[in-house]
Amino acid sequence: MSESESHTKLVKALVTWICINHLNGDPGYILADLPENPPSKKPPVINNFIPDVFVPDSSGTAFIIGEAKTARDVENRHTKSQLEAFLHRCSLANNSILIMAVPWDLVRCAKSFLQKLKIQNKVYNVEIIVLEKL
Repeated sequence: MSESESHTKLVKALVTWICINHLNGDPGYILADLPENPPSKKPPVINNFIPDVFVPDSSGTAFIIGEAKTARDVENRHTKSQLEAFLHRCSLANNSILIMAVPWDLVRCAKSFLQKLKIQNKVYNVEIIVLEKL
């Protein structure tokens, strides 16, 4: 499976998980950066970065940003800047979640990385989730 296929698979896992766990199975509020989605169903730019998945406050549930990272991208400088921007945006909402999807063998690394960024950026009101068993 190519890097792009791996990333797309992780984005789809995020969409499915969010739909089931936060939107009662209704994907209507989910904006996802998937090749098959038209521009109107793509996430907005947030501090110069486009998240893989976005669920606005108006969903009636939580404000959600989802990000998929392949093994090559979990801890690089771009990812750090991107996640910091998304954490800051999430911190502006009352009920927000930053969710990551990574390959199964990087779950602990991703959790640790996100927790560290959350503390460094003093963003304590954002729930972080890393999907497991992908």
